[in-house]
Amino acid sequence: MTIETIFILGIIIFSLAATYFLFAYKKDFNSAFLVSFITIISYVLMLEGSLVTIGANGGEVYATRWAMYGLSCSLLMYEMARFLGKSMSETIFLLYLTVIVMATGALAAVYDGWFMIGLFAVSSVAYILMIRPLLTSDSPHRNAVATYILLGWSGFPIAFLLAPDGFGIITAFVAAALYLALDIGTKIFFYLDLHQKMENN
Repeated sequence: MTIETIFILGIIIFSLAATYFLFAYKKDFNSAFLVSFITIISYVLMLEGSLVTIGANGGEVYATRWAMYGLSCSLLMYEMARFLGKSMSETIFLLYLTVIVMATGALAAVYDGWFMIGLFAVSSVAYILMIRPLLTSDSPHRNAVATYILLGWSGFPIAFLLAPDGFGIITAFVAAALYLALDIGTKIFFYLDLHQKMENN
């Protein structure tokens, strides 16, 4: 199996998810569909490969992944903030932090050495500021969101450090498989679980 196979698998999985969310979720703002659709574009860009760079450790670096995360994770953040009952001003602040996390992540993927470490540090500080209001919320839904934050979202920076984007401890192929698993958990299962919980309320 090659890394291209992982990308094709991602395109297939999220095409099926986008189709399901488009027809199953009848509402004016269907972020579940949009997140899957954006993720399809991300995997297409990585499969096409013209924007791929080579990291300091010789592995392929897919910085476009983080640019697309800036869009999809902003939509996910909007849904989580709304689910937890955050005010509009709080939600907007969290959206800004989400964009900062993903933008600095994209830049950290392009650079290496101390520039990468510095950008990752900035991204990490923004990430902690971003998730803190979610994890300390007094909403009865806090534990449900915390599960996706701690077991899902927090896996991405770990994967980044291990991948060629970071210190190159794992190969680009292993990183791609890990990112795909995290994508499925945080963008498909999250919405399925969220929809079920909202239907039960």
